[in-house]
Amino acid sequence: MVRDKSFGSCEPQGAERKPTEVVQTDQLVGQGTSQPVVRPQDFSLFHSQRAAVARLQYAATQEASLAILCGPGGSGVSTVLSALPINLQHVAHVVQIDLRTLETFSKLAPYSNSEALVFAIDNCHLASDCMLGSVSDAIWRQSPKASVVLGGRGRLLTLLARDRDLLDKALLRSVLHPFSLAETRAVVQSRLSGNGLFYSERVPEVIHEVTAGIAGNIFRLIGMAQLVGGGLPGQPIEVADIEQIHERLYAAAA
Repeated sequence: MVRDKSFGSCEPQGAERKPTEVVQTDQLVGQGTSQPVVRPQDFSLFHSQRAAVARLQYAATQEASLAILCGPGGSGVSTVLSALPINLQHVAHVVQIDLRTLETFSKLAPYSNSEALVFAIDNCHLASDCMLGSVSDAIWRQSPKASVVLGGRGRLLTLLARDRDLLDKALLRSVLHPFSLAETRAVVQSRLSGNGLFYSERVPEVIHEVTAGIAGNIFRLIGMAQLVGGGLPGQPIEVADIEQIHERLYAAAA
């Protein structure tokens, strides 16, 4: 078995990043999972997220494999993990686990006799030292052929660096990157122009700057901008409006 040893992107190095491609995921919620995961029904998978799903789909079909998905908060790690059940529904059963609510390993027992199992574990950056190794070992003791997917934010990579035995088992390691400016422009055009709203030329650039290209932040800001624009029919959304919305969102999150 050939293992990818680099913490790379889900796209080849140097590859041109395509403008945002939107794939509706209305039917992803709760299919094939042990517990339904609720997502907004208008949420979409974008180019880098689709690439991550494709790579995880390959890794998850390899027996006793370990795959790692990492990205900043709001980049779509949870969304990608939630997309696995529908993509693997004909070849494996996906058990979704949130590390925030995992208290014991007893919930793994009912699946120990299944032939094709994938355990997708979210929020792994919240784990304590060696916890991820313990959880993975518990899975493989009960289901030796199961595949494990660990997802979380940047601290996940630090935890894995401290557990070399687990890290060496990784077949695939992918990172979700923030949107490029071109992708942000495409989202702004789709969500604002597509809803009959006007905006000044620099609005997409400012949205990209203040959100650092993080998908969750972009959608949150655009959602507020839609409310502002809807209340001012015929008037364009200006840079000052975006900056004011961002300040209010930042203050609310503080």
